[in-house]
Amino acid sequence: MRIGKSAFLASLLAFLPAAAPPAYGPDINGRIFDRAVGIVEHRYWNKPAVEKLEAIRDTYRARVVAAPDRRTVYGLIGEMLDTLGDSHVYVIDPQQIAIGRARTRGDEQAGFGMTMLPDDAHVWRVQSLRADGPAARAGVEIGWEVAQVDGQPIDVDFVPHAGDQARFDFIDEDGRHHAKAIEAMAEAPPQVRRVERLPGNVLLLGLDGFDRGDDRWLADHIGEQPVPSGVILDLRDNGGGDADVIARVAGSFFAENRLLVRRIAARESDQSTRGAGPRSWLGPLAVLVGPNSASGAEALAALIEESGRGLTVGERTAGALTGAAEYDLPDGGIVSVAEFDIRTGGGRRLEGTGFTPRVRIAPSLADRRAGRDPALEKARQLLGVQVARR
Repeated sequence: MRIGKSAFLASLLAFLPAAAPPAYGPDINGRIFDRAVGIVEHRYWNKPAVEKLEAIRDTYRARVVAAPDRRTVYGLIGEMLDTLGDSHVYVIDPQQIAIGRARTRGDEQAGFGMTMLPDDAHVWRVQSLRADGPAARAGVEIGWEVAQVDGQPIDVDFVPHAGDQARFDFIDEDGRHHAKAIEAMAEAPPQVRRVERLPGNVLLLGLDGFDRGDDRWLADHIGEQPVPSGVILDLRDNGGGDADVIARVAGSFFAENRLLVRRIAARESDQSTRGAGPRSWLGPLAVLVGPNSASGAEALAALIEESGRGLTVGERTAGALTGAAEYDLPDGGIVSVAEFDIRTGGGRRLEGTGFTPRVRIAPSLADRRAGRDPALEKARQLLGVQVARR
């Protein structure tokens, strides 16, 4: 239950690559293709679906061998693997991996003060703005389509340095074009963990992944004095992560271990929460989810809902929940392959459909531009009612 491809790629625009990719040609192209496709054919959990790949294998291999560069090689392999329709089957090329590793190390980074993500129609849009960032100062608005950068479609390999200037072509909700020249500035790394004491002594904990130490961080903050009256766990930008960490985070909210997910493969196996017990947080709980909640975040939200342990509030999740492993490719890239399918503890399959929270509430464009958060306010209201009843 690792981070899905869309979330990974969307994070790349703000980080510096570490090294130049190798030269590409028929020999290396063929070896990359054979390794990537061979692993998927051998390891993918749904064997009947692999026949789709076998039927188009030779055609795609010829195109990949003749490809002139890295982008084309990985684009064609990705296009082929997309025919499986599985969120956790994909390839990532070496340059994108280098950018992601720079992010993990906390290397110097620059950006335009905005987050851009593709919507359901694969149109890139401005999702958020830094209030003091260059995009906001240039008059950019949340929700605008990002049509071009320097006259070209958005490219996840585009990584600015501080002081670089790019010309953006935006399209607003009324179809009007806005040309903006924006200069990149140095930016602090994004906060993947956030904690805040809200009025009424409600503890708001935001996790944008499930990585080593996240479970301890969460437990430490819940255990701080004064004891919170309620906890809101914000998973709206959580794309998943390490399965053991997910299980330990889930266990932080139960008195006894509960079935988290059922893995469907040649041999079925169950994964339960870990670390449940009397020291877990057993008070009022709400979980926030949305379209960027994927993989393990969806599994955790489903567990909270199906068990009746707490409230789930927000929007339908990404629908990206299969169990994957990563394998190295000859040029330093990786292929991810889903080695098992996943059902929730209650038997639901979320891949392709997503999890729908009990309380559905989505911010309007006006809410987002004004910085209002109706899902959080609703969760606070509902927790307040629970606290009053205790």
